[in-house]
Amino acid sequence: MRRGKRIVAALLSLLLILTLIPVQVQAQGNIDTEKDVSLTISWQDGDTPLTGAQFDLFLIATVDAYGELTPTDTFEQFHVDIEGKNDDAWRELAATLEGYILRDQITPDDSGKTDGQGILTFPCEKKELTQGLYLVRGHRHTQGDHYYDASSFMVMLPTAESETNDWEYDMTVSPKFESGQIPEEPVYVTRKALKVWDDDGYEDERPEEIVVQLLRGDQIYDTVSLSADNNWRYEWTDLDGSYEWTVVEKETEGYTVEVSRESDTYVITNTYDEPTPTVQEKTTLPQTGQLWWPVPVLITAGLLLIVIGLVRRRGGSDEES
Repeated sequence: MRRGKRIVAALLSLLLILTLIPVQVQAQGNIDTEKDVSLTISWQDGDTPLTGAQFDLFLIATVDAYGELTPTDTFEQFHVDIEGKNDDAWRELAATLEGYILRDQITPDDSGKTDGQGILTFPCEKKELTQGLYLVRGHRHTQGDHYYDASSFMVMLPTAESETNDWEYDMTVSPKFESGQIPEEPVYVTRKALKVWDDDGYEDERPEEIVVQLLRGDQIYDTVSLSADNNWRYEWTDLDGSYEWTVVEKETEGYTVEVSRESDTYVITNTYDEPTPTVQEKTTLPQTGQLWWPVPVLITAGLLLIVIGLVRRRGGSDEES
């Protein structure tokens, strides 16, 4: 019994020490919401600066000190997932939002053109940028006998820097682009729409049809319905290649939409939004910025109670013998 009491006393001392040790778990630390943010675009074709190219900046969601995103009033209406899991998810989000921006002719939060060195720094027209998630969209640019189409992309301001484990408030990016020689003769292109469903177990919830729109620039050129009758796909041919053509889906309630482009095909994936679990079904984990110190303490306390039970049981067995 004396040995058991000594073990209990030692564990109590350990528990006391743990309660005095500060524990903090934060990936990059809190964002300094008082700091200004900026975005610099550096755009060149090899050693040739692309000058006078226009880029627009759209604020998709604001961010708080703990990195939590909140969609803006303009973009909360669209059924998209703004929590990018990887680079592919960010590209698909940019392609999806670009279609809505063009279709609804959404006004950018800031806009500007590259200078003689192919450099553009935001903010341009505004005095400062709001911290948050942005979509950057470039207009078709012509220089010499070539055209350039910059790929739209997402950027967080500030961005979590993996190497330094800190937040970077001033970003510099070089947009990817497609380019080609301006043709002397008219060129005609094809655009395809393909619907993909990600709804295992909820196939019965699918609508009988969904509506997609073909945009020429920022104007609706054609509207079609996709259904099982046409294998959820459609093709437009003989389109004037001097225009930018984009495919966008009209919002479908109960589904999150993602759009990815593969050559001349726009793949539209609808993911079923499963019902929100009840309070009893939810498992809540502490978020960045919340108190974590009780966790090791409670774990240790649980272990302590187990050991005490074992010691008492052993002590009782010794007395009986």
